[in-house]
Amino acid sequence: MRTKQILALGALAGVLAAPALATPVLAAPEQVEKQAVSAADVAPIAATFNVVAGFTSYGQNVYVVGSIPELGSWDPAKAVPLTTTSSTFPNWTGGVALPANTYAEFQYIVKNPNGTVARWEKGYRQNRSTITPPTGTYITHDTFGGY
Repeated sequence: MRTKQILALGALAGVLAAPALATPVLAAPEQVEKQAVSAADVAPIAATFNVVAGFTSYGQNVYVVGSIPELGSWDPAKAVPLTTTSSTFPNWTGGVALPANTYAEFQYIVKNPNGTVARWEKGYRQNRSTITPPTGTYITHDTFGGY
């Protein structure tokens, strides 16, 4: 009975479709797969975080931490490190792969040489937020504490 239903639907599709414009193609139900796309199937976005933080002391470093696992899930120990040099200071920069089309909140933090947090950017009620693009890159140009 299943085969007859498929053939009947195919015949109906052939009648409804203009022969010169389309030719119906039938597949057995077991050959049809769901084409659902999950976030894990989408290529990640190359994110670059740039922040100006000229108040840091020697040995302190700037990090970005946020609401998604790629940004440490608000755990300072898992924050993404940013770097600077004597020629680029006070500009700090760093990169991380982020999931595409994803809402995220984040802040910049400063850590002491021993890993303790010296300073959060603004406190938990004033997070920066973004939705990453579906493809391509995501780049910030921020000032520590400036929104």
